[in-house]
Amino acid sequence: MKKIFSLFSLMVCCLPMQVLSAPITPADFQYCADVKHAFKAGALYQVPLAGEVIQKIAPGFEDLRLFDAAQKETPSIVIKNIPPFETTETYPLEITGYENDASSATVILKMPKKHRPISVLSLDISGTDFKKQIAVSGSTDGKAWQPLVEDSIYDFTSQVDLRKTKVEFPSADYLYFRLKLTDYKPQAATQPSIRLKYDGLDFSVNGVKKKELRIRSVQGSTLIPAEKKPVYDKKSFANFSSTLDKEGNTVIVLPADLPADQLMLEVSNPYYYRSVNLYGSSTGQDDSYRLLASQIIYRLPLSAEKHEERNLIEQQIPKHAFYKIVIVNKNNPPLEIKGITLAWAQQNLYFIALKNDERYSLCFGNQRLKRPEYDIGQFVNQNTLSQHTYERVEISSIRAGAGRLGWEDRFAGMEKLILKIVVVILVIGMGIWLFMLLKKAGEKK
Repeated sequence: MKKIFSLFSLMVCCLPMQVLSAPITPADFQYCADVKHAFKAGALYQVPLAGEVIQKIAPGFEDLRLFDAAQKETPSIVIKNIPPFETTETYPLEITGYENDASSATVILKMPKKHRPISVLSLDISGTDFKKQIAVSGSTDGKAWQPLVEDSIYDFTSQVDLRKTKVEFPSADYLYFRLKLTDYKPQAATQPSIRLKYDGLDFSVNGVKKKELRIRSVQGSTLIPAEKKPVYDKKSFANFSSTLDKEGNTVIVLPADLPADQLMLEVSNPYYYRSVNLYGSSTGQDDSYRLLASQIIYRLPLSAEKHEERNLIEQQIPKHAFYKIVIVNKNNPPLEIKGITLAWAQQNLYFIALKNDERYSLCFGNQRLKRPEYDIGQFVNQNTLSQHTYERVEISSIRAGAGRLGWEDRFAGMEKLILKIVVVILVIGMGIWLFMLLKKAGEKK
């Protein structure tokens, strides 16, 4: 009798485990999309993951699966479109000449004999509170000069932490460089004065006194080529509302479900200098937001015609369902935000086709799954991707799946079968128990 009940217990315990350990299929996901192409066995393919896909995937892509026509998992890996880190080279430039007059100064620089083309000149300037126009030219012999760029350098550190002493230009391979620095010319008496003065800060066009600068050294640097920089996908938001909190700060809540490597604000105000705090939440509840980044945006007039601005919050931030943007206004009027754009490094899925003309389905939307571990990640990854050739394949429109999200749902379909087995075992057990009971009663007689 004990053996029978032990067998019964074992069967009941093992049934859900068998169901739980069953391989997942597309029916276990909320969403799927077909991946159609004339696939060739052994070839590597790239599937871009658009924003509408990322919005429906778990934050770490744990629930993303690729299935073949037989509904079997196909190994894959997701890689950000961020090239491997490439170091820049920096060269000290020798100052070989200097001339100045009442309104300008000219500096001649010479590169080392062995160098790569450079795209940045960094000036080591000891002074503060200055604002200069700078024109950069290049020459192979120090006589014939080719203009490269006109830009500005400035320092407002006595008021705010804002300083720019670097000049960027298209990659140039010259032995000599010439810098011409001039003061910003005051506006004509007939022109209105442009002033930016908030909380004691003065960034007016004529607010910085003319002064000579001491350039201690200059360095030239190579710049990472455009093809080596991250490629971003973007989503713009136009229909959003902003409110003011009790401290007078502008607050904007943005439902996104997207990563945010960059957040760009379209501001219509002519000039400003504000701190911006970016918070994230998975639920949108007031007490659930956590600080993700705190940076400065600004638009400063450098002359009547020229201004310097930065309206970008830049930091690698994983996917959040909600973002809260808080602009610290202090005593200033609120900024007029016309638009917001989120940008994130492109995410691409890579896989190797196992059969010719195979049909694949990309499925996602199952919060209970853990990240899979496939061998493909050992030889196709961020560092080795440039060594492979691959073909780009687009997915079809997303369709709703069965969306069963756990072993409970798998187990539910077998409830009737389990109930029948339990009833049969109980009947057999009761029969054997009655038989043994009657047998013992007969032996006593």
